[in-house]
Parts: sequence; C-alpha cells; structure tokens
Amino acid sequence: MNAIVFDLELVKRFRKGQLSEIVEIGACKVDLKSKKIIDQFQLYIKPKSGYVSKSTRKFIKVTKEELKDAVTFNQGIKTFSDWLGEDYYLCAWGKDDKAHIINQCVRNKIKLDWFRNYNDLQKQIGDILVEQNNSQLGLKNALTIAGIEPVGKAHRGIDDAINTAELLLHFVEKITLKENHVTKKEIGQHILKNKQTMQLNKVVKAGLSKT
Repeated sequence: MNAIVFDLELVKRFRKGQLSEIVEIGACKVDLKSKKIIDQFQLYIKPKSGYVSKSTRKFIKVTKEELKDAVTFNQGIKTFSDWLGEDYYLCAWGKDDKAHIINQCVRNKIKLDWFRNYNDLQKQIGDILVEQNNSQLGLKNALTIAGIEPVGKAHRGIDDAINTAELLLHFVEKITLKENHVTKKEIGQHILKNKQTMQLNKVVKAGLSKT
C-alpha cells in the first residue's frame, strides 16, 4: 500500500458562524517499499462565492493567475479521490484536515467511502521527537528537530505535503499506519456541527444588519 500524505489550505474566516472552505489540496504519493515519493498532486478549489480574498491569497502565497484553474469542491474531491488509487493510507499532520474533508463532504452530500485508513502523523512523530510530548508539535519545528531542510513555502498545501512526506520517510520504521473508516457517528457529529454553525451564521448576520 502507498501512503498518501496530504495537506489542506482553507479560506480565511472573518466572523463566527462562517463555514470553513478548502481552497487547496496538496498531496504526495509515497511508495512504502522503495521509501520514495513517486507522485504529487495539487489543485485549487473555488469557494462557493467564487472569490478568494486577498488575505487568503496572501496567507497561502498564491496569485490570482494561479487560481484561474480552480475547480468546484465536488470536482476537486473527485479528481483527488480518483488519483489516490486502490490501496492506500491517508496521512496528514494533525487531525484538522480529516475534520475539514469530512465536514465539507457532508455539506456537499459526497460519499466518504474513499476516505479511509487515516493516520495522524503529528502525534506519532511528535512522540518520537519530543519526550513527554503533551502539546501539538508544529510541522516547522518537527522538521528542525529532525534535521530536515524544508522545501517551498509554509502554508502552501503541496509544499507542506512534501515536507510532511519527508518526515514520514525519515521515521517510517518507527511509525505504525492503521486501517480504519469514517464512522456513522463521525458523519452525524459533522451534520450536527454544520447545523449549529449555520444557525450561528444567521444570528451573526442578523446582528450585523442591525448595526
């Protein structure tokens, strides 16, 4: 099985109740036998509004020109899931990217059978690098402690995915990748969370309209 190391970048949010939206998916396909990165994946996704704010573009270091080829979320997820192949572990730095994928798929009524074998590399690698690891170790700090020179720019999905993949390869003999699936309970929790967020959004908008 390959390891798919992915990273998401999101539209910056400016108020309570604003739904999170994925604006970039970056990923590396790692052959666990040869211990090499064998493929890369990167695309930009249009927010529902169709516009990526200047602050978001600045944060993820992307230009308007680069965003011209951005696709809808539904198109992007289909392209990404088709690229994964048949047998794989999905890996990311932390738990947030899993939550964002599930949350937005639930909102868009997209099946999640492809989202399987998710592994949080932040926890496992953090435990290797830091004694009594009780906090979330940042990717930049992890690379520094491991003695790995980072590539590209921070907060670019593809660059963060490559750097995370290099950490995986560096510690691959000490990492255990597990098989799992998204549960009905997780999906239910995100359905509830989306309802609560949309209700909060209505309250906030109503308050803003009165000011």
